[in-house]
Formats: sequence, structure tokens, C-alpha cells
Amino acid sequence: MNRWIMALFASVSMLFLASGCSSKDTQTPEQQKEVIRKETQKVLDEQKIAHTTNDFEKSFVVYGEGIAPQHTISPAQAVALAKRAAITDGYRQLGEKLYGAKINATDTVKDAALKDSRITSTVKGVIKDAAVTDATFKDGLYVVRMEVTMSARRWNELFSY
Repeated sequence: MNRWIMALFASVSMLFLASGCSSKDTQTPEQQKEVIRKETQKVLDEQKIAHTTNDFEKSFVVYGEGIAPQHTISPAQAVALAKRAAITDGYRQLGEKLYGAKINATDTVKDAALKDSRITSTVKGVIKDAAVTDATFKDGLYVVRMEVTMSARRWNELFSY
């Protein structure tokens, strides 16, 4: 009886060992991502979690501002730095609109009076396909108009959690 149990155990172990080694994945990482995206969309559609029509697009528009620094090598450098600051400010504002902002505040009170108040905000997110649709430079201030447009399906893929 013991030999029979040992033989059965050995054959089952060999079967598990052989079957675990015979599997080979032939899909590329991009193909795997596409399969996951399709499966996720299928679940969203079946469970009616997300609005799935593609009949509208949503646009988010912000105006980023950047100030030209005073001490630069040339006026062209000042304009370039102001432009970069304006675009960065625009991305920050888009991040706030799409992902929200984390706000931390600290107040210090001494003798029943406010002594110090500090507020910090943090934005984390990835902004893709933002376009600068207009840019002006006047009186040391560079202003850019930035826009992100996405379809309803793309919105649901990114933000339905």
C-alpha cells in the first residue's frame, strides 16, 4: 500500500513539474497590454461601470503664466525661460483639473493669536497630448493657452476606478 501511495505521489509530482515547464508565452509586451486593455473595457461594458459611447469629446483649457527673469544673459533667454515657466504652470493646472491637488496646511497659534500659517499643495499625474494653442509675451509676462481633448471612451479608460 505504501509503495502504491509513493508511486502515485511521484507520478503526480512529475506531472506538475512537467506541466509547469511546458508553458511558453509568445505574446510581446505590447500585445499583452492590448489584451489587458480589451479585457478591462469588456468588464466595464458588461458591468455598466463606465459610459461607453464615443459621441462626445471633453476639452480642458488652462492659461499658464510665466514671468521673465531680470538677470539673464540676453533678452532671448528671458523670453525662453518665461515660456518654459508658462508651459510648466499650464501642465500643473491641467494636473489639478484632471487629478486634483493634495493640500497640506499647518497653523501655529501662540497666546490665542495666529503666529504662522503654511499651506502647500502637491499635484501628481501624467498629462499626455496637451497642446499649446496660443502664446503671448507682453510686459515681461508670457501667457500660454493649453488644451487637452479626449473622447468619452478615453476618459473612462483613464479615470473609471
